[in-house]
Amino acid sequence: MRYSVEIIFGKDQIRKYNNNEAFNDFEKTVNFKKYTFETQVQRNSFYKGMSETIGWMEFEVVKEFEENDQIGIEKKEEDRFDYWSFIQKFYPKYHQCNSVLLSEILTKKLDGEEISQEDEEYIRDWDVRNELLEIDKELLCKAFENYFTIMYPEK
Repeated sequence: MRYSVEIIFGKDQIRKYNNNEAFNDFEKTVNFKKYTFETQVQRNSFYKGMSETIGWMEFEVVKEFEENDQIGIEKKEEDRFDYWSFIQKFYPKYHQCNSVLLSEILTKKLDGEEISQEDEEYIRDWDVRNELLEIDKELLCKAFENYFTIMYPEK
């Protein structure tokens, strides 16, 4: 479980926040901060330190919430570029391409999945990661060229 807090700093900004007044970009950048803590103990220690500074700095916690680690993992997965969907959509003759098949074999090998004995023998002395990178770059490049041709045909 992770703990996040959003804090606003500054006497005038706290007043504006409580009065639902708009903030300019500078105020948003300087006076609004978000902090994330791995444990509740860390969050509590942060609050203790902040309360000790109350004499010279004003702040207000405007939002506090717990984040499930699984949500963070799902968000990271969501943010990843799914280049295979792009290749599948724009690579010419995708389903008939040997490089696509080879990429799938190398990906399985790199992920520790089982591949056939014939495939094992074929790639035995290869730098699997490097070969996969080169093949996928080539596939993605051709798919992008095809996409570009479709979107911006020569006149």
